[in-house]
Amino acid sequence: MFIIYTTNILSSIITLFVGGYGKVMRCIHKVTNEVRAVKIMEKAYITPPEQTRLKYEIDILKNLTHPNILRLFEVFEDVKNIYLVTEYCDGGELFDEIITRKSFSEKDAAQIIKQVLSAIAYCHSQNVCHRDLKPENILIENRQKNTIKLIDFGTS
Repeated sequence: MFIIYTTNILSSIITLFVGGYGKVMRCIHKVTNEVRAVKIMEKAYITPPEQTRLKYEIDILKNLTHPNILRLFEVFEDVKNIYLVTEYCDGGELFDEIITRKSFSEKDAAQIIKQVLSAIAYCHSQNVCHRDLKPENILIENRQKNTIKLIDFGTS
């Protein structure tokens, strides 16, 4: 149902991030044309303990529905890779925004912290503890509105 996003009909694929586990790419849903992100992880580089952790993370994300928690739409698997299709956040990591801005207004900081605490309170109401809160695990969904999404529930 998803196609990898291309800048024009059949040109290069847009890679958003490359890390030790694989890469994150932009994609578009074929039916709805909604932009999404797809995390592609090569199975060859995932150890059995990491596979177990990933399964827990997928189970947790499937059951969490909150405006400040990254939504997991689909999980696909083939012989080589595991694909996690999530919301697309074009603002990057909060960590990078902190480095770029050097300082935040009290209003901006309050907006961000209020959203983080709302997401944490929701998680706790669902008996989930994130256990790895840090600016690198908070994505900025929309810079103009200062909306954020909590990510990386691998240690939950």
